Amino acid sequence: MMFHAGMGQGGLGGSASLTRRELEVVGLIVEGLSCREAAKRLSRSPRTIENHLRSVYQKLRVRNRVELVRVSGERGLLGPSARADAALPKAEVELKGHALELIQQINQRLAGHENHHYFGELALALAEAFGTRWAGISEATSHGSMLDIIVWAADGHFGEFVQCPKDHSPCGLSIAEREFVVWEGLGERFPDDPSVVENGAVSYVGVILEDRLLGPVGSLWLMDDRPIRKELLPLEVLRLLAPRTAAELAVAKTLDRLDEQWCSPDDVGVMLD
Repeated sequence: MMFHAGMGQGGLGGSASLTRRELEVVGLIVEGLSCREAAKRLSRSPRTIENHLRSVYQKLRVRNRVELVRVSGERGLLGPSARADAALPKAEVELKGHALELIQQINQRLAGHENHHYFGELALALAEAFGTRWAGISEATSHGSMLDIIVWAADGHFGEFVQCPKDHSPCGLSIAEREFVVWEGLGERFPDDPSVVENGAVSYVGVILEDRLLGPVGSLWLMDDRPIRKELLPLEVLRLLAPRTAAELAVAKTLDRLDEQWCSPDDVGVMLD
């Protein structure tokens, strides 16, 4: 996906135009690449890419990658160039446009939501956008061999809190391998995961949620009892949603730790007295 460079001074609410390098970085980020992957593609250091992206955020007045995609689409910055048209079939260009529409749809639903409310709205929005029976967020814990599925949408409603095995589940592999996809035959691959077997799940798409300071914090995923529609580019959409979701989850985990520190068993006893 290429970006148009025709943005003069003041063209974006008075902000300066994006440089050619910034446009290249934005194009890769919108396609779902991480800063590290974009750095490798452009033969630059990850820190250099992060600096370019920070500058882009300031110029476009956005806070995260989801907003970057939305603002780029609204202002007409997205559009395949003649070179991109020659390289990509028309159908593929249209599919990328559809993925952008899904991102915008999900972002509108998430507007104004933070932390735990954000997680629930995201799960519902994903299930609705892709027509899957389930969508959710799994949290990596520091104890035991299980993952906590902290929120998941099930048939348009929130499912009960459940756990899944860390080493033998699609959610666990999404963290271990950074991305994990099974279009069919999910139950055969994970016979020991009750969330898969008991629900008769057939397909799964998931990505890692990774915070810069805390490291891997969980996974964001879709699951269905029929093949997920790969033509909707679910993996690409999850990649774009992952950075903010990881940041929100990292904040929630940090707040939970602070609550535990400030409310020890001794403190509870004192309050009860």
